[in-house]
Amino acid sequence: MTRILLVDDESLILYSLSAALRHGGSQVVTAANGKDALSEIRRASYDICFLDIHLPDTNGFDLMKIVREISPSTKIVLMTAVDLDEAQMNYLRHNDGFYLPKPFDLEEVRSIVKSIQTASAAIALDA
Repeated sequence: MTRILLVDDESLILYSLSAALRHGGSQVVTAANGKDALSEIRRASYDICFLDIHLPDTNGFDLMKIVREISPSTKIVLMTAVDLDEAQMNYLRHNDGFYLPKPFDLEEVRSIVKSIQTASAAIALDA
């Protein structure tokens, strides 16, 4: 079972996205801000972290760096309603991150989860 941490300050996104991911068989924990997200990532391990860039208490890129330090194997999916500039996209690519523009289609979300699961399974087979 894939463990997912979903971090967003919009309650509708937390509700709808977590419901869709649970329906897909994943275990989902939600956080509405960076502080709660860090507390959760320190408490438990996660395969994937869906992370909003604009949180009330931090920037998603800053939080991504900290999550990477605490849990290097957690795959990060940055979500935002604004376009990323070239430097941000390069940072995301160099750190094996994924980008999910808002508004998003649930099929996009499922596709990202599936590609992460497939890549993780391939790595496990190589080990």
